Amino acid sequence: MKTTIDLPDTLLHQAKVTAARRRTTLKNLVVEGLELVMQSPSACRSRTPATQPNDPFFETDAYGVPVLKRRGVRVTNEWIEKMREEEGI
Repeated sequence: MKTTIDLPDTLLHQAKVTAARRRTTLKNLVVEGLELVMQSPSACRSRTPATQPNDPFFETDAYGVPVLKRRGVRVTNEWIEKMREEEGI
């Protein structure tokens, strides 16, 4: 299955360098990372939940994944950076 992921430039560069050092592909590195997170989700969770109760934009699905509540919300890099600052990431 193919998908598109929008990554920060710095993270993408670091991932490419890491993949090259390990003599693997970026795809394999992403798969390995996702598998690690799925094996031990509690070890990889952020300090605070991704959504707050009564969050106007997100709700949590049955798997604990934040999902946009309504259409029309534009997610931009600036918005993501603001959320990261709020979360201390």
